[in-house]
Amino acid sequence: MTDRSLFNRRYTSYTPNGTEVWLLNGSSVSTTLSSTQNLLAAQDLAQGDVVFVSGVWAVPATAASGASAVEYNAIGLTATSASQNATVGVILDDTATVSAANIVGASSLVPGDTYYLSKYKGKLTRYATSSGTVVAASGYGALVILGTAVSATELQVEISAPVILVP
Repeated sequence: MTDRSLFNRRYTSYTPNGTEVWLLNGSSVSTTLSSTQNLLAAQDLAQGDVVFVSGVWAVPATAASGASAVEYNAIGLTATSASQNATVGVILDDTATVSAANIVGASSLVPGDTYYLSKYKGKLTRYATSSGTVVAASGYGALVILGTAVSATELQVEISAPVILVP
């Protein structure tokens, strides 16, 4: 066995069945991923805004027809409000609080219902809303599942890859 150090990490090699494998080890090594990541707010953001990432920036996501495809790639919802250039936590895979200001066509979430990225930047919507359904004909370019409501103000974040809608 050989030990190596790289990027302040310690690696140990061993060779099972003729294939060399390197194991990362050490007291500061964690195998759990955080469900919240800190990014910089590209603009003023409210708690519960749906965002995509651009470099180190959290930018409001949209499913609007004609938007750049990168804007369809929602990664999470903001944990708190933040001013432009401030650090904001983005909930990637956990329960996020959503205010009425972030919901299109309703004032609260409906527990058990699935929510989708809205065509309005940073907002979310149910599949069928008072503003119409999520279809290409009503101004949507993508269908992105964000998660399921667990209460009137909380969404269990489980973001899917965007499905591009063709009119």
